[in-house]
Parts: sequence; structure tokens; C-alpha cells
Amino acid sequence: MYWERNFLRTAEPWDVGGTLKLDLPMGGQLGSIMVHARRAGVTDAFNAIEKWRLIDYISKVEIIANGSTIIKSLTGEALKALTFFDGGGSAPDQEFNYGGSTKRAHFMINFGRKLFDQKYGLDLSKFANVQIQLTNDGAAAQFAGAWAVDVLCYYMRGADVQPPAGYMRTEEWRKWTTVADERKYLDIPTELPVRRMILQVLSGVSATKNATIQAYNVLDDIEMYLRSRVIKVMDYSLRDLWYENYFDYGRQAMAALEPYHTSLYGIKTGLGQTLAKAGIALPQGMASATPTIALEAGNDGSTQKIFRSSTDNASMILLGLALENCAVIRFDQDPDNPGSWLDPNAEKTVNLDLHTANDSNAASGTIRVILDRLVKY
Repeated sequence: MYWERNFLRTAEPWDVGGTLKLDLPMGGQLGSIMVHARRAGVTDAFNAIEKWRLIDYISKVEIIANGSTIIKSLTGEALKALTFFDGGGSAPDQEFNYGGSTKRAHFMINFGRKLFDQKYGLDLSKFANVQIQLTNDGAAAQFAGAWAVDVLCYYMRGADVQPPAGYMRTEEWRKWTTVADERKYLDIPTELPVRRMILQVLSGVSATKNATIQAYNVLDDIEMYLRSRVIKVMDYSLRDLWYENYFDYGRQAMAALEPYHTSLYGIKTGLGQTLAKAGIALPQGMASATPTIALEAGNDGSTQKIFRSSTDNASMILLGLALENCAVIRFDQDPDNPGSWLDPNAEKTVNLDLHTANDSNAASGTIRVILDRLVKY
């Protein structure tokens, strides 16, 4: 058995604001796909807007079989977070926006539980057609022309390769704009075993793109019940879940930023909560100068307010919780035993209740519920 790395496309044009559709091969055991997108930005177009990283513009990534069967369907941000939770690093790109610099986004699409999973993957021979569909919501105001994208596929090869037992179907199942003091009552679909549920919680932002409230104060109560509310298995806050993920996965969420933002504007960090920040000024004239850049003291939010009085930018390392504002409710503590994962059909019914805080600033945020489920062949 060996792993073959093979490019489906290199430097493939991807129209601004468009969807790129590429057919995958008709056969083979596909374990993962690495996506690398890139494009130079319009000079200074990202200095005073919320979406300043390339990953922010990857609005949908889908793997569709036989024209309609969803295998993957979620945003670039969510896939970056899932790459991390599957064992990858948290800061694959240098996020910067000075001038017309080239912006990049790397992430994995794993059909198994991780990169190089020998048990689960996508058996392409079982479908008449499988497509990867990449959509971005960029515009000419931010990007002067088409993006370029590399699509690198990882295949398990060899005479001793065993057919995969199944694949992970991962999709954005619910999305809504938050309303203060609102409770959503969600019944989890019963047809497939659930490996994980992912909650992405984004706060609203002000006119200067600063978060109106900490993201952990948007969703203040998470409850889960089994057997039609007979058994309560969860009742805590989003912040509690973030810390659970930190102690469970045991790895640090971090962001590598080089922002060039308008003074007093918020920098979207890619972290749900910022615990520590370190940086250094980068004089554009290459001469040593008194640093003229600072971040707001005491701000542990998902955005950081910048103070800047010259044309310099800065390099920053931020450490925190909840990469891309995502938290995981996981059921795969025993990853090799899918029988121990959540079986909604056996539990009839699994109820997930999510409450938005009774605070006007908690309104106008976004909550996504992503389901990661096992499809057996």
C-alpha cells in the first residue's frame, strides 16, 4: 500500500465571484484533497472591510456525486477549522493585506477521519460522476482578475489496498442570523451515525468592523437531549465547549497575521477568543522607526481593534480558542469504533437546543450547525 499524490489541476483559473466545477476521476480510493487558492488583491482594498483574508471569500466548497448527492458542502472557513480538528495545523497561511499583495488559502478536504486514513475514504468507482465545486464571493473591488487554484488529490494505491468502509459526509445543515433571547430547537436527522457536530458562532460587527460582543457571549446555552428529551447529556455555554475542545484536542489555535488596517478598525483574527497577542512593527521604508502600531488592551474578542498612525504594518502571532469560531461536539472518542458514535436513529430523537443571549449586541450574528456523519458502503 502506498499513497499517490496527483494534481487534478494546477493554477486553474477561478473566476471572481464564480463557481469552478471539476470532474474527479472515475475510479480510485480518494483519501483527501488539498486546495491552494491564491490571488493578488486590489491595492489597499482590504484596509477597512471585515473580509480581508482570502479564506473569508471562499463561500462554498462542495463535493457532489451523481449530480445531486452531497458528500461535502461547507465554507472555506469551516474546512480550515476541520483540517485543524482532523490533526492539521491552525495557521497554514500568512494573512496580510498590504498594497496589492498575493493572498493565499490552504485547506484539506478529508473523506476519512484525517489525512492518510487507511480505513475510510471515497471510492470513486461507486459513483457515475463526482465533482468538486468551488465558489467564491469576491468582487472586482477586491480582486482585479481570476484567482488561481491547485487541487491536489491523495489516492491510496497498491495490490493490498482494502476497499474503504465508508466516507465522512460533512455539510452545513443549518444557518441563521441571530436574534437576541431566541432559542432554536433542532432535531438531528436520524439516517446516519454522527461523528461530530460543529458549531460556528460569529458575532455581528460595527461600522468599523469591530465585534459588537464577544462570540462566546452570543450563544450562551447549549443543551442536548437523547430519547426525545428523556436524557439530558449537555447543558453548558459555548465558552465551556471551547475549553473542552482545548483540553480534549490538546493543541493551540493560533493565527499568523500581517494586517494593514485603517486605524480604529477591527481585524478579523480567525480565532473565537484571543488569549494572547504579540507583534512587531514592519516599517515599509525598511528603516528602523518608533513603532506606531498597537492593539486594544484587554480585548479578548474575535476581532482586534488596531491603532495606527503611519504607513507601517505589523506582523502578529495571536493565540486563543476556537479556530475560525468553530467548536466541536464530538462523539468519536473511540475513532476506530463507529458503533460508539452517536446513532440518532437508535436514540430517537436527538434534540439540540441553542439559545442566543438576552442582549441586543448578540443579535445580527451568524450561527452555523455542521454535521459530520459516516456513510457506509
